[in-house]
Amino acid sequence: MMLSAGILLQSCGRKQSTITPNLSDYGSQLQGGARFELEARGNRDRNPPSGTLMIWTPDYQGMNPLTQKKIDATLTDLIDRFESRYDLVTVIWKKHSDSIIYKEYSDKIKNGLGPDLILTHNFMIPQLSDKKEISPIPADLSRLHSIRPKLLRGARINGELYAVPFILDVQLLCYDKRKMSTPPATLQQMVALSKSGISTAIGGNFLEKMWGLPGFSPSLFGEKKPPAATLKAGLTEWMKTLQAIDSEPNLALFENSRVMTKYFSEGKISLMNCASIDLPFLRARVGADNLGISTLPSINGQPAQPRLTGASFAANPYMSNKQKDLAFRFTNFAISTDQQQQIAINWNSLLPVNENSDFNKELLPVLKISEDSFRRSFQLTKDELEILAINFDSIQELFEDATSGLIDPAKASTEIIDQLEIKQ
Repeated sequence: MMLSAGILLQSCGRKQSTITPNLSDYGSQLQGGARFELEARGNRDRNPPSGTLMIWTPDYQGMNPLTQKKIDATLTDLIDRFESRYDLVTVIWKKHSDSIIYKEYSDKIKNGLGPDLILTHNFMIPQLSDKKEISPIPADLSRLHSIRPKLLRGARINGELYAVPFILDVQLLCYDKRKMSTPPATLQQMVALSKSGISTAIGGNFLEKMWGLPGFSPSLFGEKKPPAATLKAGLTEWMKTLQAIDSEPNLALFENSRVMTKYFSEGKISLMNCASIDLPFLRARVGADNLGISTLPSINGQPAQPRLTGASFAANPYMSNKQKDLAFRFTNFAISTDQQQQIAINWNSLLPVNENSDFNKELLPVLKISEDSFRRSFQLTKDELEILAINFDSIQELFEDATSGLIDPAKASTEIIDQLEIKQ
């Protein structure tokens, strides 16, 4: 895919990122390079746990500062609570720019070094595992059974789990309650609101705009796919719809969702698709009482299918047994019911990865809305992630050209589906 991805995952152009970083830029950090097959060092020492644990996390260069501070505070609090519980353990936490973190990690791993844990955007898991730069997660990790199964499916490769989900981020609909009392339930209502004078926007990259595709055909992504001709026809119609929407009064398409979110925070936009990780920032800017949250609108009677992204902890394959013990104690602690509930309460927007977390939905209604969005959300498969890591810039350009009217949507649809290598 959290902290986007992971974290959580919106594109800021070719070189910068917020929650959905540029796939090809990130993937290029891991291209090439030999590995040293090193022996695991040391022996397991469980009683009592002691030592030093090193963790790396991305510092998202395109993210608004308030959200990055929120992420940093989440990790600071989590580490403090872990060290309080295990007072003989010291956690060294280092942030690295998201533009270089995977390259730096890869370079360290070649020499058997690097952090014990890395917080990685979910779409990097296949590349890291293919290069054997992260290790499988022990099947007996006690709290894995509490993780939402949908998230675990996304972290499995060839039957083995290669990362532990930590934060998930799902698309929602944000609206200014000062401008409207009820959010639109359908895309038609969304357009009607724009015609009535409500400034409206649909933003994000190719993946972030796929939420409306089910209104025209089955999802473009996932394990089960319809014939390529069906997908091409559906994608063509969705791009035509977006192109038509862009010509409506008071409704605009944004390629850069970060800019769109900034405009919303300044009152220049009153209705837009948004990401759950951005809600604290938006509350701070427009006021908690003024920010409305809903699920994305349906299209042609079909519910929207939001993009699901996130970030997960992955483990250094060359850790000693003692470091493995510390690393997996930490991941087990991070996904526990108590810790995930604390994170969800602090954010009042992030859905816990632990499905046992329980809340009074009247006190935290955004979590019910997030649950509904999560239930309908789509994740990319390993093969789709790998293909997109190579072809994302080309696909993004085709999509933007088609929705802006520069090329025929049918032609763009054919080329996009061909690049995604949809198999029959």
